[in-house]
Amino acid sequence: MDRNTVHLYEALEVPKTATQDEIKKAYRRLALRYHPDKVNPAEVPDHETKFREIAAAYEVLSDPKKRQVYDKYGMMGVQMAGTDIGAQLIEIESFLCTIFVALSVLLALAIIFFSFLAVRLDNKVNWNYYVVFIPVWILDFILLAMVVIQATQPVNIDEEDDQEENEDGDTTPMAQEERKANKLKGLKRQRIMGSGIALIIILLVIAFQVLIVKKANDPSSISGPAVFTPYFILEAILVIYAIIKLTVRLRSEAYADVPLKKKLIVVFEGLWWKVIRLALAILIMYRIDDRITCSWGVVFIPLYLVGLKYLIQIIASYRSYSKMDNPEMKQQGQALSIVLGVVFVVVGSISYVLIGLLAAKLDGHSYSIARVLVPVFVTLGILLCCSGCCLPCLLLGNADMDDEMMEREGAEVRMVSPNLRIENGSAAPPSPSSSRRFGRRSANASSQS
Repeated sequence: MDRNTVHLYEALEVPKTATQDEIKKAYRRLALRYHPDKVNPAEVPDHETKFREIAAAYEVLSDPKKRQVYDKYGMMGVQMAGTDIGAQLIEIESFLCTIFVALSVLLALAIIFFSFLAVRLDNKVNWNYYVVFIPVWILDFILLAMVVIQATQPVNIDEEDDQEENEDGDTTPMAQEERKANKLKGLKRQRIMGSGIALIIILLVIAFQVLIVKKANDPSSISGPAVFTPYFILEAILVIYAIIKLTVRLRSEAYADVPLKKKLIVVFEGLWWKVIRLALAILIMYRIDDRITCSWGVVFIPLYLVGLKYLIQIIASYRSYSKMDNPEMKQQGQALSIVLGVVFVVVGSISYVLIGLLAAKLDGHSYSIARVLVPVFVTLGILLCCSGCCLPCLLLGNADMDDEMMEREGAEVRMVSPNLRIENGSAAPPSPSSSRRFGRRSANASSQS
């Protein structure tokens, strides 16, 4: 996309930080100077082009929404925003840029946290663990701020949905207002419930982190079950929500004639990961209190089951595609399964090497934590490079290619009519007489040239 976001300001001879009053004054001054009714064509031969440029710049910069789009995307963004597809593309691009920035911040904080953790566990520094967890506290603060901002934003009712409801029911003004009030009340209730649940989850996570830090600073100060209490409360909330969701889903008409085997598969897919997390937390809780004395490799068995589950799923998917009669779908399905298998091997190798090194370190082997976390640093570094550099550059490159194609196709948008006249120091639509004079003057100038 054309990223020149200063051309219109240069046309009006104002800085990019100019206020609306300054833009209006600059437009009036330049319009009086270059308007066809006020200028001598012999003295300023390009006054028509200049006036069109000034008028087009004023039309964009005098509209706060158009100016906001122009400041961010340039003139092509303003032109595209006038179409449904263009507006969607701009929203998607803005959303992707936000995602990239958020992901980059998250990855940077993760790298800093693991760096602090490595130097502390290797006794390179003697920091308190509250200092080690500073990147985590920053992330918690950002999440809390996001929840509060989302909860305090005004609720907007979609006008299109409101119009559809009006078409289906009573269209009297009183009924419309009542429906709008009820819908607004329901949306506010949903907003409050969603924000409240998100706030409870974040507070439980913060409490869990604080107890972990307290246990790390003084292992005898608190027991393992006490440390994991906020975590178990959080998991209980998630499990109850998942069970309610599964119950509603299985009692719906869509599952009335579904065999019991498929229903059990649905239940398994909805709960298996939560059961794995609970089992792992219980094993870690008992191991840190020395209530069980097995190797940490045994404690991490639930994580091995996760990899086994995905491996079986990929193999079953490949076999199901192999049994298809359609050769094209069979080939595409097998290729997709092979790609997923390669990704699984790469990600699984990095993950399980990390788990194995961590288990060996916890069992007493003389490994440096910095070396144990090498796979983590490599993975996070690659992801940070992609989210902070490669993917945004790729997005901007695709946008520039799209703009070049549009320009080659001769896509032009006329922002305003050049036939304007001056009234009381400002531009106004032309009268018929001035239009005829301007037309005759343009014709004479063309014949002379």
